[in-house]
Amino acid sequence: MADTNKLTKNVNIISEIKNLKRTHDITCNIYNMDCSDLISKMIKNKIIVDAIITDPPYNISRNHQLGYSNMGRSGMNYGYWDYDFDQIKWLRNISKIIKPGGTVIIFNNWKNMGDIAKELEKHGFIIKDIIRWIKNNPMPRNIHRRYVNDCELAIWAVKEGSPWTFNKPKLTPYLRPEFKTGVGIGNRIHPTQKNLTLIEKMIEIHTKEGDIIFDPFLGSGTTAIAALNHKRKIVGSEIDEKYYKKAIERIKQ
Repeated sequence: MADTNKLTKNVNIISEIKNLKRTHDITCNIYNMDCSDLISKMIKNKIIVDAIITDPPYNISRNHQLGYSNMGRSGMNYGYWDYDFDQIKWLRNISKIIKPGGTVIIFNNWKNMGDIAKELEKHGFIIKDIIRWIKNNPMPRNIHRRYVNDCELAIWAVKEGSPWTFNKPKLTPYLRPEFKTGVGIGNRIHPTQKNLTLIEKMIEIHTKEGDIIFDPFLGSGTTAIAALNHKRKIVGSEIDEKYYKKAIERIKQ
């Protein structure tokens, strides 16, 4: 959690977003703060974004695999922010900061998708599809006892009230809701870091140049880099100061 002075500084900076006026200059505004605090400030300042593309904690960390300490398996600890994370709370106000027709793409564990979809529908979003990220180089765990987990899912929804952006290439007959890339294990900074090419492809399809993309769980900054690479603007928050600083370093490179 950011200290009071840092929060005040970040809140002052966000007022600059009001003056973007959809110009084509490249703009990046990221903050070391809880996303709920940032969303509240965005609502207060009447800031509207064109899309939300994010990868929140999945709430899958545990001390021991399968919940049993006597099986001799190590647990999964992605970070303090993953334990008991509320999948619903942060969704309750996002309809107030996204335009009609705006796209929301949320990565998550398949077990949480039903709850996320229901909450989005409560707040005026239409569920369009489940997108699959198929990994070319999945981690081969427990291969003699179960299928290799070679994909992650994201829910795609749009806010009611206006047509949404969907940039299908003209020479492509149709698009499947799937993206195939490697995981990028060798250069990962964040334990749940997404492949840059994956996010870039999503941004190209679901947004336009000059659009403002919001990532409330910025992690190591992949969404920010993908947005800037394709002439989009980015607003983001990251609660963990270590990853916030790493994101800034990556963006400056």
